[in-house]
Amino acid sequence: MYEEQLKDMTTLLKYAIKGEETGYQFYDLLSEKAANPEAKKRLEHLRDDEKRHKATLLYTFRKHIGGEIGELPEYGLDALATVFEKGRLKDLKSEVEYINLAIDAELVATRFYKESMDAVDDKEFKDILFQLAEEENSHYEILMAEREALAGNYFWFATDGTAPMED
Repeated sequence: MYEEQLKDMTTLLKYAIKGEETGYQFYDLLSEKAANPEAKKRLEHLRDDEKRHKATLLYTFRKHIGGEIGELPEYGLDALATVFEKGRLKDLKSEVEYINLAIDAELVATRFYKESMDAVDDKEFKDILFQLAEEENSHYEILMAEREALAGNYFWFATDGTAPMED
């Protein structure tokens, strides 16, 4: 599925770095739109995870490839690039549309990191990709719960008292 992105470690890392950059930008802009303080905190947490993922990938690039990273691809692994217009989020009709887009992007990232593990031999690099896949999957689960809460299925949050992204 990701033949172009997995052709070598340099390309793999560049696509992943670009995807994490776009994820950071998406969650940052979305957190600015959030009216609910709890939703804002969760979105900022997702944003900060994307920043940390990028730092991990940059470290991995320096360690395993070395040298300058150079130009990144125009798009990463993300479905998110389609919602940006001149550095801002396009206006989607509802919060659920943003969540659905984020869910799709987290699934793509999870799948990519899992498939990337088969394309590399280095155990440390495989472990990093595994950890990234696990974290992207946890983002997916958080967003699925948010979507359920917005649909009125608040029992997802009954144990910790959190609210959906918007009141």
